[in-house]
Amino acid sequence: MRSPAPYLLLSALIAPLAAQYSTGFEGPTFTASSAGTACAGQDGFYVPPVAGSFDGAIFDYATNNIGVPINPNGGANFYCGNNTLGLVRAQRSLTVPANSRCVVQADILCNYVGTAVTTTNYIGGLSLQPSAVITPQFPVAAVYSNLIFSWPTTTVPPTGFDVLAAYGPTLASAITPIGDPAFTGLALNVWHTLRVTIDLRTKEYMSWTITNGVTNITTTYTPPLPVPLANQASTLLPTDFRLFTGGAAGNLVAFDNVTITYGATYDAFGAGCAGAMGVPALAAAPGSSPTIGTTLNVTVSNLPVSLAIMLTGFSNTLAAGAIPLPFDLTSSGFPGCNLLVDPLVTQFLFGAGNQATWPFTIPLSTSFNGLELYNQGASIDSGPTGLAFSNGGRCVIGL
Repeated sequence: MRSPAPYLLLSALIAPLAAQYSTGFEGPTFTASSAGTACAGQDGFYVPPVAGSFDGAIFDYATNNIGVPINPNGGANFYCGNNTLGLVRAQRSLTVPANSRCVVQADILCNYVGTAVTTTNYIGGLSLQPSAVITPQFPVAAVYSNLIFSWPTTTVPPTGFDVLAAYGPTLASAITPIGDPAFTGLALNVWHTLRVTIDLRTKEYMSWTITNGVTNITTTYTPPLPVPLANQASTLLPTDFRLFTGGAAGNLVAFDNVTITYGATYDAFGAGCAGAMGVPALAAAPGSSPTIGTTLNVTVSNLPVSLAIMLTGFSNTLAAGAIPLPFDLTSSGFPGCNLLVDPLVTQFLFGAGNQATWPFTIPLSTSFNGLELYNQGASIDSGPTGLAFSNGGRCVIGL
């Protein structure tokens, strides 16, 4: 009979959801109006201290006076930056864990309500921060530029826009087309859905996805070779995200359903201690990852009698909320061994061939994106102490 512990654990994991961020700019968190209500001060948004920055605004679909059509996937409100005064920036802090993949997704609409388009005209974009200004027109995120919107020609008025990315590895990154025609010639004043996945471990773009608002066709582009982020060598992690409208006066960029999630990684940390077959090894099974709607399989190997105990909890820094980790187990009869995780849940694993597998079923729900837990295996050992401990494993659930 399968233990209910994994399901109890997932229920408890609901608490860390605040680490993610998702918004449709709806009430009561946001206040909207037909002429736009200032975004700064709503739900933690602020105007970053970049010279020449103006605030964006929250509009309602029903009565907005800027001609933005209803998003078929939206609610009552949306955010818009309308470049009539200057560069529009709305920024909000967030906490993204290291060693994970991060997915940035939004419904976006671009339009032009001006009379002139310059040759170096970037409409706007969505980026994780920090950033540095490295072009006159667009403050490309020097570490984490994600999605950039651009006019492909100087035609007035423009007839479509393209989605670009800032490729690394240098700080002066190249703003480059995404390698699929699905990201070019997009219709104006139409809601499209965009998504980009980046790997914070390797500092690379993983893929881009677009759902075209006219055709409703979804296209995912995965580069054949790794595409490094700008300033790839930087150790900085994202601290904020930014909605931006720039370029010539008359550029308009609207956002809805902005979601930033991260996860789908399983990484080793710490060191175990030797038993009769050496140090037990803990790792995700080949090809297995903590992706929503799948089962993550974690293998404990080097088990002399093919039996193990899996310890699982929410922390690798504190046990029982008070005991610092790693905790030396010498006084408990296990010299040279450390407890690496908070053992909130313990489960016996029965295996074969000197290994055992921990199956962890993850429901098909984005509610679990970005949730973290930690494992450590203990071998039921034939050595003198009766137990030997593995390295730790850090799991981040994601897409």
